[in-house]
Amino acid sequence: MPSAGRFGAVMFMRKIRIALLVLTPLCWATEAVGLTIASGGEARVRIVLAREATEAESTAARELADYLSRITGASFRAVSEAEDDGETPAILVGPTGHSRRLGPDPLSLGEEEWILRTDGERLLLYGGRPRGTLYAVYRFLESHVGVRWWTPFEEHVPRLADLAVADLDERGKPALVYRDISVENGPAVFRARSRLNGHFSRLSAAYGGSQSYGPPHQVHTFYLYVSPEEYYDSHPEYFSEIGGLRYGGQAQLCLTNPELLEIVVAQMSREIELSRDGALARGTDPPVLFNFSQNDWDRPCECERCSAKARREGSQSGPLIDFVNRLAREIGPRYPDVWIDTLAYGYTLDAPNNLRVEDNVVVRISGLHQRDFTRPITDPTNHEYAAAVEDWSARTAHLRVWDYPVVFGNAGEFPLPNLRALSQDFRFFLDHGVEGVFVEAAFPIAADLRDLKLWVIAKILEDPRRDIGRLLVEFTRGYYGRAGEEIRAYLKRLEKAAARRSSVVGYRAKPSAYTYLDARFFRRAHRIFDRAEREVEGDPELLRRVRHARLSLDRATLVLWDAAAGSRLALDEIVRRYRDTWRDQIELRMLESERSAALEEVEREIAYWSERHDR
Repeated sequence: MPSAGRFGAVMFMRKIRIALLVLTPLCWATEAVGLTIASGGEARVRIVLAREATEAESTAARELADYLSRITGASFRAVSEAEDDGETPAILVGPTGHSRRLGPDPLSLGEEEWILRTDGERLLLYGGRPRGTLYAVYRFLESHVGVRWWTPFEEHVPRLADLAVADLDERGKPALVYRDISVENGPAVFRARSRLNGHFSRLSAAYGGSQSYGPPHQVHTFYLYVSPEEYYDSHPEYFSEIGGLRYGGQAQLCLTNPELLEIVVAQMSREIELSRDGALARGTDPPVLFNFSQNDWDRPCECERCSAKARREGSQSGPLIDFVNRLAREIGPRYPDVWIDTLAYGYTLDAPNNLRVEDNVVVRISGLHQRDFTRPITDPTNHEYAAAVEDWSARTAHLRVWDYPVVFGNAGEFPLPNLRALSQDFRFFLDHGVEGVFVEAAFPIAADLRDLKLWVIAKILEDPRRDIGRLLVEFTRGYYGRAGEEIRAYLKRLEKAAARRSSVVGYRAKPSAYTYLDARFFRRAHRIFDRAEREVEGDPELLRRVRHARLSLDRATLVLWDAAAGSRLALDEIVRRYRDTWRDQIELRMLESERSAALEEVEREIAYWSERHDR
């Protein structure tokens, strides 16, 4: 969540129900003729960095120089605007005098708004602060030069001795103000280049910083503010009353207790001050999001006061929002740049009937427990979740979503036809006033089509209205090479199988829930991947990528071998490929100190399922 100084003016606006990402060019009256950047492996422009550039704008200039040098073989470096004569062909990075004269004034732009614009033999790449200029450079490198950041570990950099760009006149900004994915491994710069800006992006000031949460934690904090160890013996009335008894174990807080607010206000104030002291010592911006939300289980308080408030509001969110509103009114005057964050989750999913959320409060809604992951939120099976989003949208100015591209069943991640559903969901969120989405992407190696899905998700976080079909073609062609067509054929086969044998896949789905993973599907899916592997068998890198895409299918085949028995597959071949794929990915994606334990876990899993099938 943005601070008041840099983001507050925008964030306190009532949500505007329009798409904020403008991808179509905005036209100014210029006589632009395009620009030659390099020819014959020689640089034909200089890179000019604005005076008094921020750290992130300096990073943008370095990134641009580095990639242009790698692309063309020419030597590019950034020089100060003080060295610019105003006539030499140049790429101007950041809020230079030229961009101010030409307009619009960089200082009038939103924090992540970007502009790409040619003016004669000068190309202007700039934007608002803190991340707009970075985004201008990244968009230029992607859209007009052909660079692709596929994963935290793999990118595509074209090789072009001659490089020129046509006249440009583009302006845009991300549609969602908060975009986050829990990418567990790999360098943070991948998140910056993917235009992620949330807590789990963990970006330094060099990459524009992140909208981060302060202590004690970013979610499930009831007991971190009022712990049973400290308070239960002396004040059991602070905790949930259930069946006439107070519980200080796996329960919640009594949010109508008159003494509780003072304790939480004092503790949160201490956390804010400590986080500011720490940020000052590190030379970073302090966090401005502070979470107060329910523990990650049920058992809310059933005392007379809490029950009466819940009945009045038609939901257990009634006592929660009443308390959080009072907390926000206490914290707001003391810390006007701080935002209080809470959850609409599980037993608090439904919005209150009458209460409106204070303007310095962010509500994060999660439909984890109430949805079928194979279908979009607009499907009748997900009506409860869709209705909750609509209701909360009418009651809060700052609604965000905690979403999931994976399920958490005890058998792990199986093939899941959810990319088109996610795309439809993000459009639904945007249409209903959601301003931010966090995607909890678990299983950094084993998740179904992990690389493909994370890349697509990052793109639709930036703009939920992007065409999912075009994104799939772009990634599969670029990342899997000649096998891309077969990967798309596999995705279609998976979607057809799910449509043929309808399944309801919840967040803790058992293997038996995946009814579409039958012998017919396994037989056809493995044939498709056999063809895909043959297409790239002479390229070890592409073969490794295709094998990783197959990992979830191989795992499901191993676990559901009884269902796959009629598919005429060889179990020993599945096991061999599964083991080899894991080894390749562990070596690529994990620290050396973690690899041995990870390999041992894979061997235990293989032994467990193989033994079951041998019985």
